Amino acid sequence: MDQKRIWETYLVVLVIYTAWVSPFEFGFLRKPQGPLSIVDNVVNGFFALDIILTFFVAYLDKLSYLLVDNPKKIAWKYASSWLAFDVISTVPSELARKISPSALGSYGFFNMLRLWRLRRVSALFSRLEKDRHYNYFWVRCAKLICVTLFAVHCAGCFYYLVAASYHDPKKTWIGATMEDFLHQSLWIRYVTSIYWSITTLTTVGYGDLHPVNTREMIFDICYMLFNLGLTAYLIGNMTNLVVHGTSRTRKFRDTIQAASSFAQRNQLPIRLQDQMLAHLCLKFRTDSEGLQQQETHDFPS
Repeated sequence: MDQKRIWETYLVVLVIYTAWVSPFEFGFLRKPQGPLSIVDNVVNGFFALDIILTFFVAYLDKLSYLLVDNPKKIAWKYASSWLAFDVISTVPSELARKISPSALGSYGFFNMLRLWRLRRVSALFSRLEKDRHYNYFWVRCAKLICVTLFAVHCAGCFYYLVAASYHDPKKTWIGATMEDFLHQSLWIRYVTSIYWSITTLTTVGYGDLHPVNTREMIFDICYMLFNLGLTAYLIGNMTNLVVHGTSRTRKFRDTIQAASSFAQRNQLPIRLQDQMLAHLCLKFRTDSEGLQQQETHDFPS
């Protein structure tokens, strides 16, 4: 693995941290506290370093398919594409709160811009899906799991913010069951929010936690509508993956059955029958490894 891939993989790990901490700070913290603030600034420092390094990394021209290593062209391409978003998402939260209106800075609104970094995770999965060294099925499953966990986490953090910012804490979804919830431990409040998010996503229904005021009802409606699309996306992708795998197996079994029937009908020798079945099994295994002959027709002769 070259140094560029190692660096990109390391940044993806930092993006995963950002994907968790940004909604968490937005929903539960008015400002980063203790070690969390230090870690945030360290992570921002790595992404600031990546901005500088990007000006020295060649890129592939989409029209000519040639590698462009001219510094001026590299700088112009980056400046005219993602530079502004990368810089904004790297500004330290302390500085952002000073230059932002208090209504936005108090809830870590500026930190949500860091989610722009998630494009790196999307690019990573796109690359892994095309990499023959990784199993496509498990890469897709990992992607779907990440999407689900991120949706659950964000919804829980946002829903807690709806309750925490309401004028009467007792008339909220969490205040109705947890007295003086603002003074409860951060861990208990977070787990409660995630519990609500999962019960809503899985369409289990509301029991102990349910919307109390109109603002929460509107949020729940939006979240459930979003869940309809997310569930359809998950089921559609999983169905496609499973059907793609089982269709090949079903075709193989039908071929084996047809060959066995042919051998019995024509009273072929047992040894010849075994050779026929062994050949079909070998072909199935080589097809599974991507060596099927029909795919090689795309290569130049």
